Order: sequence, then C-alpha cells, then structure tokens
Amino acid sequence: MKPQFIRYIYLVFGIINIAGHILSNEDLLNYSKPLLMPLLLYYVYQSQMNQVTSRTLLLWAALLFAWFGDLALMLPEQYFLFGVAFFFATQICYIILFQRSTVDGITFNLRPILSYLVYAVFLFYVLLPHVGNLFFPVLIYGLSLIGMAAVARLRKGKTPDQSYVLVTLGAGLFLISDSLLALNKFVAPLSYGATAIMTTYIAAQYLITEGILKDQTTDK
Repeated sequence: MKPQFIRYIYLVFGIINIAGHILSNEDLLNYSKPLLMPLLLYYVYQSQMNQVTSRTLLLWAALLFAWFGDLALMLPEQYFLFGVAFFFATQICYIILFQRSTVDGITFNLRPILSYLVYAVFLFYVLLPHVGNLFFPVLIYGLSLIGMAAVARLRKGKTPDQSYVLVTLGAGLFLISDSLLALNKFVAPLSYGATAIMTTYIAAQYLITEGILKDQTTDK
C-alpha cells in the first residue's frame, strides 16, 4: 500500500473521530481512536521500509507508546495514570528523536524557548492546585511535555527547514492538546473540550511524523 494512501486513511479516521466527539457518538469514537496510531506506524513502515534507521525505530517507539496511552485513556478512570505513563514514554522518545535528527546535536539557548518556559509557569500555576494527589505525576509529565516542545524549537538551523517547521508545529499542537486535556479534567470542563483535544492531537502526531520523515540529516 502506498504511503500517500495510508496518510489519507489516517486523515479519514481522524475526521471520523472528531465527528464522533461533535456528535457524542461512542461507536465512532471506539472504532476510530484505536486505529489512529497504528495507521501512522504503518505509514512510517511503508515510507522507510528500505531505510530503517535508529530514528525510524525511535519514531515507531513514540507512536507505539502513544497508542498504548490512547487505549489506556479509553478505559475507566483508574487507568488514567497508565495513560500518563505511556505518554511520558512518548515524550522521552520524541526528545531523544528530535535531538538525534539534527546536525551536530542541539545547543541549549534560552531565548528561543523562553515563551515555552513562561507558558509552563502559567499552566502549572493554573493547573497544579487542582490535581490533588496526582501533583508529582502531572508535574513530571508536564515538564517532559514542555521539554519535548522546547527541543523541537531548538532544532532550528540544525535540520532541513521543512522538517523543522513540521516538527515544531506538531510539538506545539501536542503541547496545546495535553494542556487542554489537563485543564478539562482537573480545572473545569471546556466547551467542545474533547473535540479540541483530539483535533490538535491528531494533527500533532501527523505533523511530527511527517517532519521526521522529511529529515535527511545523517543518522547518529
């Protein structure tokens, strides 16, 4: 199956999932969400089946952990921490992946990521008083999420422009998606919260995947 066709299938199931949230249709949600990450995994496989690298494996690992996280968050509330743990593993894989998909690695520079740090302080200020005994899991996951977005931003000039733009946009949308999820869960229900969460998440995972596939720097 051609990679382009798999990409269109992912888009279709993403739209189906978003429609399920808008229509509050559990059948659409239950059938579409478990297929999203496997479709991206298959897309990566078909795109790089003849040139598998360590970056390919890291991308597979990130998407696989995200799939486990998606499934865990579809289960009853007591499995929420499992979902957090799986998505924490996703963020760690992405941090390593983004660092490896650069020329000469990443150099820490405060100026480009200052806005992320300000955002993190504001988000934690609003969120953490409401999380109860989940303070440390939420804090640690939040730091990994901010770290993932920051490392994506620090790739500028060290990777092809197209890869940089796609990955940075995807990482930013991932940050927005999980911020909305946390606020919706712990602070107050958001209007069309689930729709916004999944729309940004579906776009984020696709953009990150596409951005990494566009990267042609030497694998390290």
